[in-house]
Amino acid sequence: MLLLTMSNYKRIYLDGYSYFITMVTQERSPILIDNIIPLRDSFKRSKQRYEYQLDAIVILPNHIHMILTPKNPHEYSKIITHIKRSFVYGLDASLKEKAKLHLSSSSYQRKLSGIWQKRFYEHTIRDEKDWLEKMNYIQHNAVKHAYVDTWENWEYSSFIKKP
Repeated sequence: MLLLTMSNYKRIYLDGYSYFITMVTQERSPILIDNIIPLRDSFKRSKQRYEYQLDAIVILPNHIHMILTPKNPHEYSKIITHIKRSFVYGLDASLKEKAKLHLSSSSYQRKLSGIWQKRFYEHTIRDEKDWLEKMNYIQHNAVKHAYVDTWENWEYSSFIKKP
C-alpha cells in the first residue's frame, strides 16, 4: 500500500479535464462572505492573467468549492495561488495583521499570510457522472451547512435563482 503524505503529493495535470477545487481559510475563519468584494476582485484579476472556465462555484464563510476548466492544465495551481494572493492583497490591513498572530514561527518565517490554508484540495473530474456529482455537491453545499433551506436562496453561488 502506498501512503501519500502532503510532502510527496503530486497533482495531476491533464489536457481537456476539469478540476473540482476546494480552498479553505486558515483555521476555518469565516471571512469570505464579509470580504466578498475583494474575493470577487481576486477572481477577476486571475481571469485577466489566466484562461479558464469557472463551471460552478459556491462561496461559504470559510471555504470555496468550484469546478475549474483551465485552457492550460499546468496552470490550475497557479490560478488558485493567484486568487488566494490577490484576495489577501485586497483585505483590510488589520485583518491581515490579526491573521498573522496565529501563525507558527515557521509559517511566519515563510511569509505565509495566515488567511488561507497552505494547500488546496483538487480532484480531477473523470467523466460526466463525476462532473454531475460535483455540480450537485456545489449546488447544495450551502444547504448542507445549514446556511439556507434551499439552494436557490444562497446568493454566493453560481446556482442562484434567476428572477
